[in-house]
Amino acid sequence: MTPALPAGFRIDASPRIPLGRGHAVSRGWTKATGGRPMGVTWHWTATYDLAACDRLLGGAEPERRGQASAHYAVGRSFAEGVSRYVSLANRSWHAGIEQKLRWDGRPSTTRTKGARACIGVETVNIGYAREGVPAAADWIEAATPDGRHLYRVEPWTEEQIAMMAAVGREIAARWPGIGPRDHHGHHDLCPAYKQDVLGFPFARVLREIYGDPEIPDVWSDVWMPEGRQRALARLGFAPGPVDGVWGPRSDAALRALQAAAGLEVNGWWTSWVCWAVHDMEAG
Repeated sequence: MTPALPAGFRIDASPRIPLGRGHAVSRGWTKATGGRPMGVTWHWTATYDLAACDRLLGGAEPERRGQASAHYAVGRSFAEGVSRYVSLANRSWHAGIEQKLRWDGRPSTTRTKGARACIGVETVNIGYAREGVPAAADWIEAATPDGRHLYRVEPWTEEQIAMMAAVGREIAARWPGIGPRDHHGHHDLCPAYKQDVLGFPFARVLREIYGDPEIPDVWSDVWMPEGRQRALARLGFAPGPVDGVWGPRSDAALRALQAAAGLEVNGWWTSWVCWAVHDMEAG
């Protein structure tokens, strides 16, 4: 069960990154989306604590000044809390300048790509196991969007999930047009070269944000290639053997599903593919 927020918990009232020349923030939202954000992109910081993320992104003189930002950064404990970098009235620069997909996984133009149309939330998480970063026993197994590489990912803490839900509720209150299906990971917008946030607890966070325990978990069963192959086979897309080995037949089956769902056909398993599988199975 997600812990209750401590008494007196609040998110920074004022943005830490100034709205001005040379900073990674733009006034307002793109006219291409009616001057409003269309979704929420969840990231991981690849840092061990919130202070390191603040040094990189937050404040008047961060290390990545004018290069990257986000609207929020969520620590791993109530003691760390939540930093507000950019006002929800303005656009933060996140998700990568080479990002191509629209906020809903469909083909995009430069003006409608997700990086220009989504709120960015950093979550303190070291990411995946690698040299110098060994995995603990409770780390999550998840495959990259192309299904060809497997990672062990640090889990998010219970207190962090509670704070992420608080951030999400604030976003939903300010921009009520953003619903459960409008949340995705950085790896969804940038699937060719990003892994964050593989293994993210979307269902738990969204159920807390929207107060709806019936929001389906469309992610967990397809974190690994074998689960993706099973889903494709159930829907008649012929991925080949359900053996956890992602080869040309699995890739072709995924592309066929993407085409049928009206998504960008790129062979990457994203949150929008998860929802498409859910909708197809629901009839």
